[in-house]
Amino acid sequence: MYVPPLPPSAELDPSGPIDTPPPVPLPGGVSARRVSRPIALGVFVMAASVLHVWWSNNVTIAIATIPLLFVLWSISAAAILAAITFFRWAGGWRGRAARPVIAALGTVTGFVLGLIMLLLGLVTAFGATVGFTRGRQIRKLGRVLLPRIEPGDAWAQASTVNGDLGIARPDAPPARDLAARWRENGRTEHASVAAFARLTLDLMALAAPPSLIKAANEDALDEIRHTELCFGLARAIDGEASGPAAFPEARAARTIGLPRTAALARLAVDSLVDGALYEAVSARIVARLAKRCTIAPIREVLKSIAADEGRHAAHGWDVVEWCLAEGGAPVASAIAGAVKALPREMRSPLPEGAARGAWEAWGIHGHALEAEEYEKAREALVRRVERLVARPPSASRRAAA
Repeated sequence: MYVPPLPPSAELDPSGPIDTPPPVPLPGGVSARRVSRPIALGVFVMAASVLHVWWSNNVTIAIATIPLLFVLWSISAAAILAAITFFRWAGGWRGRAARPVIAALGTVTGFVLGLIMLLLGLVTAFGATVGFTRGRQIRKLGRVLLPRIEPGDAWAQASTVNGDLGIARPDAPPARDLAARWRENGRTEHASVAAFARLTLDLMALAAPPSLIKAANEDALDEIRHTELCFGLARAIDGEASGPAAFPEARAARTIGLPRTAALARLAVDSLVDGALYEAVSARIVARLAKRCTIAPIREVLKSIAADEGRHAAHGWDVVEWCLAEGGAPVASAIAGAVKALPREMRSPLPEGAARGAWEAWGIHGHALEAEEYEKAREALVRRVERLVARPPSASRRAAA
């Protein structure tokens, strides 16, 4: 088939510039290039919103915070698009006119990142403080996951607690109610084993030092012993052998699937709330109960648990400081936001008699003791976080510890 030669005016010059076709007009005379950027911005914001809800522990809180995040993400995306447009006009990244814009863009990016991390810490801490729990827990959509109770003596050996438990005293609470409360304590201790297992996986994924991984595993073993003590004590009180049932919900405790800096921030906030705060509150309450308890077998159980919970709180601070040393300013912003979300007071659901403090001789705290120790623990935590944020520890010092 014969193809006629091109006229001289249509021949391409390899050494010359190639003319780009003009933008394709859309209906109404609008350029496709003008429409593509707003569409890209909208897709970015929608994708970021979906990921925000997916990664959050509490969907309700996540959805409620989307409007604020929408503003932050829109500012970030608009700044990036504006910078790209300016660099094309100014002759690229090496153009002299682009240098001040590069510096300004870095400042704006750091500010927006700090706000996002602040909000991440606030949302995570708020979702974890809906109700008081004993130490580390696993949650799904903001709800604490606990195992069911079923008959069996695997977790409730008769020899765990021996001696007179004061059940025959006139002021003693009903044995069935008291035992039920100790079994509830046992449920939380059992679930904490899964929480420390997740902590171990998170630490390993982030290349944490062996001291932190070792401590997480030792704490999990402590929680197993606490579970046995609680269910064993409950059996000694009412004579029923029961323990935690299968706990498939523990699989919902997914590890932190975020970029490294965001993962460090999330882990720091989790350890700040569940470890440094809740474990400390639990240690304080149980230690006070041990002093008030007049029943020797129960007092020994309380002393053992209080010592372990205090050590777990210290390990929680170790994780917070390591995350801060590794992640720097973004992690500092996250834990600062978490502190702002901590409630001023905490009250856990208790039976009426226990709430008044009438069961404290049998190791079950009342609302007044809980409020007093929570306030002290919160104040101590706020002061320590202020010092850490003002002068964060160095990565080298934390790695060598």
